[in-house]
Amino acid sequence: MKETPKKLFTAYVGESQARNRYTFWSKIAKKEEYGLVSSIFLETANQELQHGTWFYTMLQEFKKKEPFDDMKVLPNAEFHTTFGSTIENLKSAIAGEDMEWQTLYPDIVETAEKEGYPKIAARVRAIIKAEKHHSERYGKLLKLVGDDAFFKRGKKIVWVCMECGYEVEMDALPEDWKCPSCDHPRANFRKKCEDF
Repeated sequence: MKETPKKLFTAYVGESQARNRYTFWSKIAKKEEYGLVSSIFLETANQELQHGTWFYTMLQEFKKKEPFDDMKVLPNAEFHTTFGSTIENLKSAIAGEDMEWQTLYPDIVETAEKEGYPKIAARVRAIIKAEKHHSERYGKLLKLVGDDAFFKRGKKIVWVCMECGYEVEMDALPEDWKCPSCDHPRANFRKKCEDF
């Protein structure tokens, strides 16, 4: 049996697990009052759904052309089981995303090319770019949370309520801050960032 389908299935399982982890971690971030981190975990979970769908679709296309025994495709891989604080979850997310874009997916590209599947290699190269972006974004969030700078920037910035769009300019949002427009707590505010 060729290695490409085994590696596609490993990637599918990894993306499926990442999607679930990010969904779980979103709830933890929300409970810890990091609304933006919660939203980004959910957004990324939906992006991982897309990646997993493509890995599974490529696996099915492969299977139509070169049938194989489903039970011989089970992955022999390691997956993260972190379920901690937002800081611990962000660190685990970065490690997982880095492993995907730096090691696992380049290996799939190399194997697919070697075994004669250039379309699979091209698709996985595109997914690598998304996974790298996930890692970079999680790294930025980790720095803010870890440095306790999430709601304190040391200079005036515009904060936006993610619930209603209310804006306020302050250097820090007090812990007891509530949106004067919709009454949501500071956990629902993020730095205004609209470089479109």
